[in-house]
Amino acid sequence: MLKKFKPDMICKSVLDINLETLAKRGIRYLIIDIDNTLVAWREFEVKDEIINWLEKIQKMGFKICLVSNNQKYRVEKIENMLGIPAIYNAKKPLKSGFLKASQLLHQGKKNHQTAVIGDQFFTDVIGAKRLNLFVVLVRPLKEKEFFVTRINRIFEKKILKYYEKDEKE
Repeated sequence: MLKKFKPDMICKSVLDINLETLAKRGIRYLIIDIDNTLVAWREFEVKDEIINWLEKIQKMGFKICLVSNNQKYRVEKIENMLGIPAIYNAKKPLKSGFLKASQLLHQGKKNHQTAVIGDQFFTDVIGAKRLNLFVVLVRPLKEKEFFVTRINRIFEKKILKYYEKDEKE
């Protein structure tokens, strides 16, 4: 059962994602989490290196939609700063937020060309895998997180160790 939800790629940060590999796999659309993936939790400042990375991937031809479980005010503020469409209150790992993003990106018809990038196994990975999307799991930007997320991280670490062990065998 766990193998079904294994991330396709695991990276230290979004800056470490091999974009050429994604392009070679036919990925053209990126659904990207906000909190602790692009912007530290509870912060609004988007670092220059993230802005430059987002500009780079758009120049490479990737289309982007941001998806967050956070509230409208926070998500819209970041959406307006970056000029990238965003879905707030996505209720990940439910499918609805990912489907809304797919609709914005490509009318929901090219999921085989879509990747999800996020920092949480129980929201980003499971939600994306439920739709058979390619998944890139990144480490969270900061350890400071919502209390429920901190609890989830305990179980997430065990699952990621299982995947590491499975790869070595």
